[in-house]
Amino acid sequence: MAAVLKTGARAPQLVTREMVSKMKDGAVIVDVSVDQGDCLEACRPTTHSQPTYKVGEVIHYCVTNIPGAVPRTSTFALTNATLPYIMEIADKGWREASRTSTELAAGLNIVEGHVTHTGVAEAWDLPFETCSEVLGN
Repeated sequence: MAAVLKTGARAPQLVTREMVSKMKDGAVIVDVSVDQGDCLEACRPTTHSQPTYKVGEVIHYCVTNIPGAVPRTSTFALTNATLPYIMEIADKGWREASRTSTELAAGLNIVEGHVTHTGVAEAWDLPFETCSEVLGN
């Protein structure tokens, strides 16, 4: 299984075609980072209806939007994970909630035209400012 998340940026390619060629016939690679640009050199996005392909004799599973296979369950999971943040924003407003919650501040990529996420700044070669600088903490 391969999974890489570099928030705000493309996932780095960690597994080369040469590495795959050295794997046993029938081995399976699952790339759950395919939505973020994949982390396998031989990766290409697939679908739920055609989820696999082979590179040599190695099976690749690179389905985009894996949660789409279980939409009801994934919706409940996402809602349970995000509802506390939604309530905090509703109670305090986005600016104050972001000032008082490091989790919410970490989720901001651009604030009032200022790039506040290092991955986004690096990916687009733009200047970076911290959220606290922009929000005046």
